[in-house]
Amino acid sequence: MSIQTIGLVSTGDMGHAVGRTLREGGFTVLTALDGRSERSRGLAANAGIEDAGDLASLIGRVDLLMSVMPPSAAVEFATGVAALMNSTGATPLFADCNAIAPATSRTIADIIETAGADYIDGGIIGMPPGRKNPPRLYVSGDRPERLEVLARPDMIVRTLDGGVGAASAIKMCYAALNKGAMTLETLVLVGAAQLGLASELRRELADAQPQTLERMEGRVPWLAADAERWSGEMLEIARTFADVGLTPLIHEGAAEIFDLLADSSLASETRETANRSRTIEEAVAAFSASLSARARDAAD
Repeated sequence: MSIQTIGLVSTGDMGHAVGRTLREGGFTVLTALDGRSERSRGLAANAGIEDAGDLASLIGRVDLLMSVMPPSAAVEFATGVAALMNSTGATPLFADCNAIAPATSRTIADIIETAGADYIDGGIIGMPPGRKNPPRLYVSGDRPERLEVLARPDMIVRTLDGGVGAASAIKMCYAALNKGAMTLETLVLVGAAQLGLASELRRELADAQPQTLERMEGRVPWLAADAERWSGEMLEIARTFADVGLTPLIHEGAAEIFDLLADSSLASETRETANRSRTIEEAVAAFSASLSARARDAAD
């Protein structure tokens, strides 16, 4: 079966950008916007992604359905898709491209394959298409090379051996280092502020690790916009490592840091609305205020 029409749910930061590049590559790209936020609707429109209405209509019109959403929603979404496959008889190829543990991907594979559809395990590493460096879409499972047709100048597709779970595993390992480091940086900065040593730490970093300080200044001030969904990703990473006998505690702690950021006054921002002039000191002050609010709530 050739892939000509692609369904993509949802049209968030990554999803709408993937949809745009696929549309520019000649595919018809659809989504289901019933019940979706105004932001998702706006991003879909900006990317030229057509609204099929509800999910049942979408499933019946596409050759490939791609799930690109927060990891905490992935299993529930697949369960709903499988129910609609059973009721409508439509069984498009299903690719889960979320930041999930290999075990979670295998759970979703069982759900989708029981409904009669083929399943591809996917994992996207990198920023959305259209930025400086193209992201890599890793795919594995049964004949993952079927998704090689999705390759674009601004989106690389790489197939992996190892069956369902391999693509998710490389995503987990990469994000464990990349986003895990973000939470460690945030922990250190907020901790130094709470200890009254923020200026002293900054001076030491400027002297001894200027590149580290520059990296922190370039990303910590805007982490809150992604913190809620990245918390779930950290828990999937924790499960990944626990399943191979390694400690889950590091990334369970990382999830707690993202939860702290998600509770802060900056969490209402999106990537489009984030204040790009914010300093690292201003961000740390907001995160520290969130920490203080938690302490007050615990004391009440």
